[in-house]
Amino acid sequence: MNSLERSFERTPQSVGQARKFVTFAVGCHVDIGRSDDICSCVSEMASNALLHTSESAGGFTVRVCVDQHGCVRLEVHDHDRDTVALSMRRSPSDDATGGRGMFIVEHLSDDWGVEKSSTGKLVWSQFSATTGEETHNACDAVTSETAEYQCVG
Repeated sequence: MNSLERSFERTPQSVGQARKFVTFAVGCHVDIGRSDDICSCVSEMASNALLHTSESAGGFTVRVCVDQHGCVRLEVHDHDRDTVALSMRRSPSDDATGGRGMFIVEHLSDDWGVEKSSTGKLVWSQFSATTGEETHNACDAVTSETAEYQCVG
């Protein structure tokens, strides 16, 4: 299994940066539609990391693992120790203005969960994903934004 991880500061811009990081990491290995699902999930998981941690706790870390079959495990590590609220599987009401993040993760991923870690909590999601026959140039396009990490594999 190949993995890649990156830490992010506790700022709203970090959600977009995490999405770009995951897009780059999985772009070489999974179908474009599944890549969109994975990136939507990291957006929700990273947003929750910002929402549920204090400013003094610092940022969060995103880890992407891809196995030889193209299956992806996405992890977001933060410093919040409360795993109960996120682990409750519930449907938001139609008039709710929030609370849909993990509902989205549950519906886009094949499985997900929340675990305690030594520094806080780990929210993970898994995706069965295979590389399609489509050609793409995700591995070839290394820019200044992606230069600090390499494609998994």
